[in-house]
Amino acid sequence: MNTSEKFLYLIAGTGIGAALGILFAPRSGQEMRNTLATQAQRGVDLISEKVGEGKKFVQEQGGTTGAVRNIVDRGKRTFNESVESVKNRFNESVEAGTSEYQAQRTTMPRERGIH
Repeated sequence: MNTSEKFLYLIAGTGIGAALGILFAPRSGQEMRNTLATQAQRGVDLISEKVGEGKKFVQEQGGTTGAVRNIVDRGKRTFNESVESVKNRFNESVEAGTSEYQAQRTTMPRERGIH
C-alpha cells in the first residue's frame, strides 16, 4: 500500500468517524443540520484541494498524456517482471520435480517392477 492510498484511507476513516460522531451527538435538529452542512463544505473543500494538487502533478509530469504514458509504462514493466518471475519459479519447480523423480526412480527397488 503506497502513501497516497494510506492517506485516502485516513481521510475516509476520518470522514466516517466524524459523521458517526455527529449523528450520535445529542443536538437539536437545527444544530445537526448546521454541523452537517459545515462538514459537507469541508469535504468539498478538501476534494477541490486534492483535485487541484492532482492537476498540478499531472502538469508537472508532462500533461495528461505524459502522466498516463508513465503510469502505463510502469504497469507494463511491473507486469512483465511478474510474468518473468512466475516463469522462472515454474521452471525451477519443474526442474526440481524432474530431479526428485529421477532420484526416486533410481533408488526404488527393482523387484516392484518399476524401471
